[in-house]
Amino acid sequence: MTQATTIKEADLIESVAAALQYISYYHPADYISHLARAYDREQAPAAKDAMAQILTNSYMSATGKLYFLFLHQCLY
Repeated sequence: MTQATTIKEADLIESVAAALQYISYYHPADYISHLARAYDREQAPAAKDAMAQILTNSYMSATGKLYFLFLHQCLY
């Protein structure tokens, strides 16, 4: 018989937070590719800024940096 594993509340919260953070900023590669090309063609400064923010967030999320930035903002 296998012994049941106890999951700590903090571990569960951290895992759910990480998953939600990931899916809220994750974008498929084809979307990022098209957005990057649109960014290069865009002339309106406000639109370029918005696209740059999406591209930056997606990159940081994909590399795991955004989650740590999010945690730092929550803790401090």
